[in-house]
Amino acid sequence: MEVNHSSEIQWRDWSDEAFEQAEREDKLVLLSISASWCHWCHVMDRTTYSNPEVSRILNERFVSVRVDADKRPDIQDRYLLGGWPTTAFLLPSGRILTGTTFTPPEAMIRKLQEADALYHEQKPTVTMHVTSMAAEAEAERTLVETPGGRLDGELIDAVEKALKQNFDPIHGGFGAEPKFPYPDAVRFAFLQYRKTGDRDMLGIATKTLDGMMGICDPVWGGFYRYAANTNWTAPHYEKMLYVQAGALENYVEAYQVTGDGKYGEVAAGIEAYVSRSLSDREKGGFYGSQDADVGSHDPGAELVPGEEYFLKDEEERLAIGIPHIDRTVYTDSNGMMASAYLRLYHATGDRHARDFALKTIDRILDENLCDGRMCHYCDDRARLPGILSDQVYFAQALVDAYQTSGERNYLSAAEKLAGFMVGHLQDVVDGGFYFQVFDPHARGELSERHKPFDENVAAARLFMELHYLTGYRTYRELAERTLKAIAHPQLTKSIMGAGFGQALDLFMTPPVHIVVVGNRNDNQTRAMLDASLHAYEPRKLVQLLDPEEDPLTVGEVTYEAEEHPLAYVCVQNVCHSPVKGSEDLAAVLGDVVGRGPSVRPR
Repeated sequence: MEVNHSSEIQWRDWSDEAFEQAEREDKLVLLSISASWCHWCHVMDRTTYSNPEVSRILNERFVSVRVDADKRPDIQDRYLLGGWPTTAFLLPSGRILTGTTFTPPEAMIRKLQEADALYHEQKPTVTMHVTSMAAEAEAERTLVETPGGRLDGELIDAVEKALKQNFDPIHGGFGAEPKFPYPDAVRFAFLQYRKTGDRDMLGIATKTLDGMMGICDPVWGGFYRYAANTNWTAPHYEKMLYVQAGALENYVEAYQVTGDGKYGEVAAGIEAYVSRSLSDREKGGFYGSQDADVGSHDPGAELVPGEEYFLKDEEERLAIGIPHIDRTVYTDSNGMMASAYLRLYHATGDRHARDFALKTIDRILDENLCDGRMCHYCDDRARLPGILSDQVYFAQALVDAYQTSGERNYLSAAEKLAGFMVGHLQDVVDGGFYFQVFDPHARGELSERHKPFDENVAAARLFMELHYLTGYRTYRELAERTLKAIAHPQLTKSIMGAGFGQALDLFMTPPVHIVVVGNRNDNQTRAMLDASLHAYEPRKLVQLLDPEEDPLTVGEVTYEAEEHPLAYVCVQNVCHSPVKGSEDLAAVLGDVVGRGPSVRPR
């Protein structure tokens, strides 16, 4: 059996002790950012890091630090150099000297020798150069994150123009190769079609989803991460939880908009795959990813790459084995997947999806909430508290759970997380939210704070929904400040601005707000809530108010209660007369938001 010398490298976790050792012994730090699902990370472990000479040099001349990208998104965010695996050479201060991605053994030996010699022979010059580069990078980042201008419909028009310019009318998707799913772009296209009736936007969404089926596993369901070719062929076969969440929402919405059963079948296939392979059925929770390769986590096993494995049928696959699954339950991607499961329930009445989503949310609240903030994951204890992505995506799942269940404790939990974001992550000068809590002792690149675009878009949407559900104007003001802080033209006028366009639309135009007033345990109340959830409208909020437990005043509106449940359908802040009975409500919703495909709840 081949010896795996990577196990002989004295790998350290990212820690103060590792960098203190580098300072004490006057050594560079080699930072390896890997991922459990990453094919080339596995190859580099089996070749480069198993090479005896590489192991010897690293152990003698470097302090070697290994980081799991999914478990340390803070380090990945600041140190990833173009892809996985990242191989970065750091000064003992934690600043980047140089780096690359996958490196074969002979090339790695040269790089190790060159980096070691450069550092020790030209230390003053190297240190000055790295310090200067860090200052330039921070100045450039500050310039990019300069608050934008006014918020108006021209920004939404710019996003729509960018989608049309980047759309591939032959194969679907955006740009050329490689082809990645862009769930926000598809959502934005459906939103614009709903608003304006522009069939070009409908075509962009459906053509993209048709093309994306090229990266859907035809045997087990679920979507691969991306395709190397413009026609959605040559997939990279790892299956990420966040990819499944985005795809599930897209295909559910496509089914609602078009009534075409093929989209519903794809959505059902995603749920079946996630339920079978990426779910903790006993406790609740979704697993992080499934590897592309078989044998990747067994150094003595043969590595069967995904491009061979996933072309086989089920019997042939099972005879080889099952690709490794990262069973870590990450807060942010679990929030995304729980929200997607809840939307599946809204569209199809799939009670399993609803119940498992709520079970997952309850588990994560129990395990990953620490000192008023969400932690990234939990093994023996909760890890990495206060990351923006965990707060915002899980808070959104809580808001979705509140709308679905009518249980006010979910809304209260979401508001508490929003309060943590405001108190500990907010840029109080220019608006928006930082990636993580300020740490005066942070080392190297982690000492520089920045505001991630996608998470701030999600925060703006979250605060707008909280505003409409509670009536508190402070939430609207926070959303406005956030949108202004991230309205950078290079992002908002590109395909990356699709999520921004959706959040801005919610800020500018009040959603359809459906309020059901009645005892939450009453069957008729539940039927009216389900009818409200089932009606398709991309800018819809649903709220159940129980007169015995909830205040009936939301903002400037007070809803009346009677012996029997009532439903109020409000459009542009104007409410229709209250409706009695789920059938009458369905008729009103049909007139207000249109009728989706008829689906029998399961």
